[in-house]
This record gives sequence, structure tokens and C-alpha cells, in this order.
Amino acid sequence: MLKRISLVLSVFAVIGFAIASPAVAKPQNVNKNVHVNKTVNVNKNVHMNKNIHVNKNVNVNRNVHSRYVIGRTYNGHVWYGTHRHLWHGRWYDYGVGPCWINVDGLWFWNVVACPM
Repeated sequence: MLKRISLVLSVFAVIGFAIASPAVAKPQNVNKNVHVNKTVNVNKNVHMNKNIHVNKNVNVNRNVHSRYVIGRTYNGHVWYGTHRHLWHGRWYDYGVGPCWINVDGLWFWNVVACPM
């Protein structure tokens, strides 16, 4: 008997909740006027101007001294660069004195005239 009463009460409770729930819900009569205006204007003006100018100034009369190493012997003569050289306590400027020899426009130290 107790089982039947609890079953009847649960049925009434379900019916009561069913009736009460629409009152809590949102109103059913909703007027929604939606206006969407999408105006998309794409203007692509692409102008590409490529002016490529390569200016290579190649110096034909490049530094001839770069192929010689200071202190090395070339054809029996020593290259000391375009600087002065100390020999027996005396400085000899580049190309000045009896110890320098001119080979193709460059001055080398003459080992024959002024030995080390």
C-alpha cells in the first residue's frame, strides 16, 4: 500500500513540474527582425616597377702588391711591401738607396747588393 501511495505521489509531482516549467521558460512570441547589410568592396590596383641596375666597377688596375707576401723571396729579391726597411742600423725608404731594385714597377730588396 505504501508502495502505491509513493507511486501516485511521484506521478503527481511529475505532472506538477510539467505544468510549472512552461511558466519559467522564455516567452514563445518573440519578434526577431534581423537585417544584415554586407557591402564588401575590394579594389586591388597592383603596380610593380622593378628597375634593376647592377653597376660593377671592376678596377682592372687592382693592387699588384696583394699577390706578394711580405718577407718572401721572389726571383732572388725579397718583398718588404711599400714600407721602409732597416739594414745594418740604417732605415732605407721604399725605393730609395742602393739596396732596392725595381722589378716591373715595384721595388724589391736586392739581396745580392745588400745581403741579410
